[in-house]
Amino acid sequence: MLTKILLTLAVITGCLWFVSTKRGRPPPPLLVVLSKKDQRKREILRRSVYLFMATMVLAAIVMIYIEVADNNTIVTVHVINSQTGSRISYRARRDDIESGSFSTVEGRTVYVADIERIEVESK
Repeated sequence: MLTKILLTLAVITGCLWFVSTKRGRPPPPLLVVLSKKDQRKREILRRSVYLFMATMVLAAIVMIYIEVADNNTIVTVHVINSQTGSRISYRARRDDIESGSFSTVEGRTVYVADIERIEVESK
C-alpha cells in the first residue's frame, strides 16, 4: 500500500519536474516565427498534455481513496471449527485480517488454529 502511494507520488513529481525544466530553458538564439496555425497547434498540444497530466493525478487520487476506504471497511469475520462446526463471529477491519490471525474492532487479537477456518462476510 505504501509502495503504491510512494510510486504514484514519484511519478507525479517526475512529471512536474519534467514540465518545469522544459519551460525554464532559454529560447534558442535564432528567432523562429511560427505561423498562426502552428501556434494554435502548439497551444492545443500543450493544453492536451496538461489535461492528460491532471487526469492522471485525479485518477491516482481516486484509486488511493478507494483502496484506503476498502481497507478500512468493517466486515464480519466468522471463525468456524471444521471438526465441530461451531461458529464464532467477530467484527474487524478488512485491513486487519491475515491468514492466521486478525484484530477485532474492540482491539482483541484473535489467532486461528489449524482446524479452524475464517469466512469474511462483507455487508
